[in-house]
Amino acid sequence: MSNVGTPQGDSLSPVLFTIYLENALREIRTTLPEPNSSYGREIPSEIAYADDVDFIGHDYANIAKIQETLEKYQLKVNTDKTEFTLLSKSEEDWKKVKKVGSLIDDNEDIERRKQLSSTALSRLNNLWLKDNKIKTATKIHLYKSLVKSILLYNCSTWALTHTEEEKLNAFHRKQLKKILNIKFPVKIPNKSLYKKCQEKPLSLQILESRWKLFGHILRRHRDIPANKATRAYFIQCGKNHRGRPRTTFPTVLNRDLALIDHEIRLHSSDELDKITALAQDPRPLIEMTVKIERAAEASQTENWDAPRH
Repeated sequence: MSNVGTPQGDSLSPVLFTIYLENALREIRTTLPEPNSSYGREIPSEIAYADDVDFIGHDYANIAKIQETLEKYQLKVNTDKTEFTLLSKSEEDWKKVKKVGSLIDDNEDIERRKQLSSTALSRLNNLWLKDNKIKTATKIHLYKSLVKSILLYNCSTWALTHTEEEKLNAFHRKQLKKILNIKFPVKIPNKSLYKKCQEKPLSLQILESRWKLFGHILRRHRDIPANKATRAYFIQCGKNHRGRPRTTFPTVLNRDLALIDHEIRLHSSDELDKITALAQDPRPLIEMTVKIERAAEASQTENWDAPRH
């Protein structure tokens, strides 16, 4: 027998480990050199959830210092469960790295979501959808619970162009038609399809989720990683980069704001402060989100009255 530590399964064990881990993390924070740029100082160097920690560094030397400190506390890095990810314009391996169930690159993540939801729909079809005795309303409810939830997982973080949104809308309509057993050459207008399924374009659902997440972030403390990363973006975006401007989360939010006649835009940290002040009371932000969603629906490029395959 051993008189060191806690018994197997003791509820005190994870509490003690969390305290011990936090002590190691505090030492890591003091040993890492402070970045030279204001942009680097805004980027969080560590993001922790329970006993999982992500460390973000600008060079390999910092990663080595982190490992040295962890070894000092006899905390060994499990190489089988730990990923070292290099974010670089010349390297694209990082796009397929998974974090909290999602791939880092939005396009890669969406394609994976489509595949997963298609598999789920196929299984659902074999079990339930082929049964004519089951009501359409029940089939739609099953689809929303078991398929669409997979497709839209973490969709509030996606930064999509209009073209990408339309492709996603088309994929969604294809799934709805499968539930209703509508096959070529039978046609149904998009507006009628959405009404029959009590649905709306995925782009509008993603828009609503996007602003819910953004409002939640803005109401949190300025020092949380999401807030720091947002402010770091506006420090960095003043620099010119070659090629086509990237579609980012803030640029999509600004595109949403441009749909309504509103004095607030999202081009700078000063404008971010204005939206932060507005978001402290959820009601004005909810009202603004509703206006944006209505404007987005009105500006849909597709012809609702035209039947489509």
